[in-house]
Amino acid sequence: MGILFDVIRGTVLGAVQGLAEFFPISSSGHLILVPVLFGWPDQGLAFDTVLHLGTLVALFWFFREDIVGLYHRKAWGFLLKVAVATLPALIIAFLANDWIEANVRQTWIVAFDLALFGLILFGADRWSEGMKSRVDTYESVSWRQAMIVGIAQPLALFPGTSRSGITITAGLLAGLTRQAAARFSFFLSIPVTAAAGLHGLVSVAKQGIASDQIVALTVGFISALGFGLFAIRFLVTYVAKHRYDGFVIYRLALALVVLALA
Repeated sequence: MGILFDVIRGTVLGAVQGLAEFFPISSSGHLILVPVLFGWPDQGLAFDTVLHLGTLVALFWFFREDIVGLYHRKAWGFLLKVAVATLPALIIAFLANDWIEANVRQTWIVAFDLALFGLILFGADRWSEGMKSRVDTYESVSWRQAMIVGIAQPLALFPGTSRSGITITAGLLAGLTRQAAARFSFFLSIPVTAAAGLHGLVSVAKQGIASDQIVALTVGFISALGFGLFAIRFLVTYVAKHRYDGFVIYRLALALVVLALA
């Protein structure tokens, strides 16, 4: 359809992925919805893989000082918690991802998950405010808290749930402050996003990439990286002083839009 279309499509899909991956609003739900809204064909595996890699680079860039600091301090205990908390998502994805992709991508399920987990986030946010003692740094997360978040993370395989949304919700319920829950959620997403990107790269390598996709994929990667960095920085700053109410309202409104377009 032309280079201009590729640039526009890559920019929009990259922006959606970058923002919705880190805001608790569901990137998968948005990537299902956007092609429907614009009448575009499904972006396909290569596009999804490149967008994941863009957000992965955003994560590494944002946490570069934290990662170096953890290495120099030999904070193996925290890194082990991250690794163990990642296992449930990787195991469930390996065993059930194909079934989930084939059976739960219906529009009504996306809308239901957007609304349900938005309301749960609302309740967790209020619950967290009432706790007398909360962990305010992600490095201080206990084994119990890390496992609560890790066990919740596989729910993000269901479209409309939101990986950041469910892990932040679990973190709040486990006794983390809003900012600590957000940072731990983002840090925990590094191995998961890397695994998704690697799995996608292997599949794309087998299928190959058409030459007419190069422009859109390049623009999508850059867009996902830029908007991902913005989303991470914004959310970490925002939740230090604000509740998640705005995101909850957005999820409920989006659920209604999804149903209306079904």
